[in-house]
Amino acid sequence: MEAESETPDSTNPPPPLAPSQSAPPQSEPPKSAPSTLGKRKPCKNASGVWDHFTKIKCENETSEARCICKYCKKDYACDGKRNGTSTLWHHLRSQCKSSPLRHEKRQKVLSFVGQAKGGNLVAHAFSKERCRIACVKMIIRDELPFSHVEGIGFREFLKEAQPRFDLPSRTTIARDVWDLYQEEKAKIKSVLTHNAQRVSLTTDTWTSIQNINYMVLTAHFIDDDWVLHKRILNFCVIPNHKGDTIGRLVEACLNGWGIDKVFTISVDNASSNDGCISYMKKRLEKWNSLIGDGSLLHVRCCAHITNLIVTDGMKEIHQSIESIRNCAKYIRGSSQRLEKFRACLEMEKVDTRTMVPLDVCTRWNSTYMMLESALKLQKGFERMEEDDSNFLGYFEEYEVHGKEKKKRVGPPTSLDWDNTKVFVKFLKKFYDATLRFSASKTVSSNAPLHEICSFLEEIDTMMNVDDVVMCKIATMMKRKFDKYWGNVNNINKLFFVAVILDPRYKMEYVEFCLGDLVSDENGVNDMSLEIKTLLHNLYDYYRKQNPAAAQVFHGNVESEGSLHVNNDVTKSSRLQKFLKSRRDKDVVEIRNEIDKYLLEPPVNLTNDEFKLLDWWKENATKFPILSNVAKDVFAVQASTVASECSFSTGKRVVDPFRSSLTPKTVEALICCSDWLRAEEFSYYKEPALEELDFYQALEKVEKGFLSFLH
Repeated sequence: MEAESETPDSTNPPPPLAPSQSAPPQSEPPKSAPSTLGKRKPCKNASGVWDHFTKIKCENETSEARCICKYCKKDYACDGKRNGTSTLWHHLRSQCKSSPLRHEKRQKVLSFVGQAKGGNLVAHAFSKERCRIACVKMIIRDELPFSHVEGIGFREFLKEAQPRFDLPSRTTIARDVWDLYQEEKAKIKSVLTHNAQRVSLTTDTWTSIQNINYMVLTAHFIDDDWVLHKRILNFCVIPNHKGDTIGRLVEACLNGWGIDKVFTISVDNASSNDGCISYMKKRLEKWNSLIGDGSLLHVRCCAHITNLIVTDGMKEIHQSIESIRNCAKYIRGSSQRLEKFRACLEMEKVDTRTMVPLDVCTRWNSTYMMLESALKLQKGFERMEEDDSNFLGYFEEYEVHGKEKKKRVGPPTSLDWDNTKVFVKFLKKFYDATLRFSASKTVSSNAPLHEICSFLEEIDTMMNVDDVVMCKIATMMKRKFDKYWGNVNNINKLFFVAVILDPRYKMEYVEFCLGDLVSDENGVNDMSLEIKTLLHNLYDYYRKQNPAAAQVFHGNVESEGSLHVNNDVTKSSRLQKFLKSRRDKDVVEIRNEIDKYLLEPPVNLTNDEFKLLDWWKENATKFPILSNVAKDVFAVQASTVASECSFSTGKRVVDPFRSSLTPKTVEALICCSDWLRAEEFSYYKEPALEELDFYQALEKVEKGFLSFLH
């Protein structure tokens, strides 16, 4: 073997001498002898195995010489007279799991990978390590209990599928989940700490069935490839829901991740969150990373405000909603009632696949979905009232509400159904807006201004209708709307900046919207100037952070009519004054990228295939500073739904059958589940054409300089 040829000389001793060839007596050369006579015979080159092993120093002369593997830290005997290197080579090639020399000697299996992309045929080799990691990821992604790997059915299946894989125990799986969590966390931390962009945060709190308070912290940012990312940073225990406590825990989480550049924090309208924002303003100011006076940091959840507005309106139509809710409770009370209701639907020729879902009283959107489904099945409920005597008897019963007994509301009358039809149609705009606010994979910061103006228009229209009930509903909703959005100063100015940076709208649309939100013209002009000033302040701040990317602008832009003038006309002094006055009006000074961006014609609004982030990706080299502002502005979240979604995962992870999980394990499972489902980061930034031209010109200059030297 090759390894045997690299063993020390002691492993292959020379053949013994014949008696006639006895060796001469050994004697030391005289000290006065020339140094050339005393040189030893050059030894063989050291074995390559020592690039992977480290010799351990012996404590005394009698101790056995040993070496240790640099990868798995396993030690072996390495005495030069008694041990060779074959064992060490075998360890590197067959036993050490972390060795770069390890290879799979078994025959590989051909398999199809990526059938959606055409099904590439690749050679697949079995690896216990990859199987074990895949098993851990399956447990996390599919939210399975750790004991799943010890199930009899799963073990029988795997025994047939891959008998060479030894299934780990539940304890080993739990340990591997924690190891994978630490590994994935290190990857994300390296991206966040080296990312020049700021992160926008969302946070919320939740109490599990273990009666443990959790706080979730989610980061949102856009990478170099202009892809919006969401990552759950922490899902940790919080002792109480006080504002100062939340702020301190957010600070501790950010310190653990090495994050000090925070752009915004989106929270709901709980009063404790105001204390959290105040605390974080102080901390960011001490970190020298607070933008301006900190007024942009606090973003109130638009979905939560919409919920409060609609809930107030529902109070005026409570009786109609309650009667339909009781109908849904009745038909879902037993399987016999459900079958009877389906029979009524068949007789009325209504699709029986649609059923009425029960709503959550605190979630108006679930109530909207219940009412929308009930309207489609109205004929079935009316037929149920005629054919099922128990249906009417159900509404004669009494329910306990607190300390009082009240008769059930219902069944719904024709007036109730009419009110519900109008109300559902009215709520459709609010429901669609909530979905846009809740988006976490697409930009949502440019949506609030559009929707706020649409809400105001819808409510004002409904307040002027002849229907008394709907007029009362709109009046109640307008009162709540004015509390949060009636004063334009209560709206975070970044929502206006996001619309300006949308090339389909720009500044003209912002001024158009301000006309709806502000009553007088002077107020519109003042607010418009304030928003423009904010955009320029953001631009100046980012330019100071990256002065190398700033462009130099010279000269003015003139209209085409002032460029070509007849020579005879210029002889008249009066006409010269006229031309000068026209140039003063037509000339626009370009001082920075903002002026350059606003002067470009807007993108066609009717283009349904337009993608905002793709447009900025293509034009980032044209606006290097402004594009950095756009990255952070478009990462701002209009709602806290991204954080609230993690609570749904938490309810499935910490269910009654797994309530003994430690908070650290819960955090590892929820965070890893989010990370494994997310898209990969873009680490490589493709150079633009301008950059390539610059590099090519630089290479030519360098070649010319080298030829000059030669």
